[in-house]
Amino acid sequence: MVAVVWIIGMLTLGEYRLFERLLFQDRGEYEFVLSGVSGVLSGRPVSQSWQHRFLSPLLVAALDSLTSDRLASLKLFCALLIGCANCLLFGILRRKGAGLAASVLGVACLGLGHLLLLYRLEYPWDDLDILLFLAFGYWAAQRRSLLWFCPLLVLGTLNHETALFVPLWYLLSPFDEHRPLKDQARTLLGALAVGAAMALCIWLLREHFYLGRPVMPGQVFEQPLPLVANHWHVRHNLRQFLIEDWRSGRAFISLGLCATLLALLRLIGLQKDTRAALWSLCVIASIVAFGYVNETRHYLMLLAFWFGYAWPPRLLCLRSEPLNARRGTRLGPG
Repeated sequence: MVAVVWIIGMLTLGEYRLFERLLFQDRGEYEFVLSGVSGVLSGRPVSQSWQHRFLSPLLVAALDSLTSDRLASLKLFCALLIGCANCLLFGILRRKGAGLAASVLGVACLGLGHLLLLYRLEYPWDDLDILLFLAFGYWAAQRRSLLWFCPLLVLGTLNHETALFVPLWYLLSPFDEHRPLKDQARTLLGALAVGAAMALCIWLLREHFYLGRPVMPGQVFEQPLPLVANHWHVRHNLRQFLIEDWRSGRAFISLGLCATLLALLRLIGLQKDTRAALWSLCVIASIVAFGYVNETRHYLMLLAFWFGYAWPPRLLCLRSEPLNARRGTRLGPG
């Protein structure tokens, strides 16, 4: 076990050193992230849709007492969250029955996936999203109820509106659960109630704490949608996905998104993990609607969910008993 702790520690250190070079070299980019952190805390983020995201900015600001510098606090927060994500995934995979080697390999693959999706900047709430959806992926795979996940949803609501995808999972339960109608109705009503409460909380926080746009010379502010305060990007994203990426050297983004969509549609066609595939399509649709398809950081929550939900079964089945024994049959002697 000491060797495993050392390996995970070295993986975490290596990931952080690499991310530090890639995320904290462009002063304009990391200063924009810092302005986002301070903007949420002061009530003047660049978008009102950010205003409820208090949790991660508060955690970054709390580290100032150790670092005496907000940039150093942001870097320390990044390092700590990478370590937490690695430890959480390792614990999840071990709990699922993976061997030590398979669990360490899963941690390494998560780091590689994060690297492949690395954007030129990441906000602290993106890092907390990884933790939330690693945990939720495991929770969903175990088919556990929404009720006992609610304490984490409170934190998720204060971090990012992506937490609303958790009750959405339970709203999609009819696609892969065949239970009595009464139980289905209870699940759906509970998910609607939790989702509505979360959405109301987000709206109230935005309305109460938002004071207005910050003074940022040269910054172009988008026109928000009424009520939800997010921004509508469908036309822009479709143009990026279908045209601009192919002629500007970013075809790998469109190709990766196409491959992901095809894989999800295939799962639906095979009626395998249908709910997970539909849920993932909803996440992608929300990115097309309100995010930016080229900001690959938006896909980190999906990456985390699938690692928690369905890390490759063959790796998860690396146990000491023979394969036939796991299928319920005994092997003959010799």
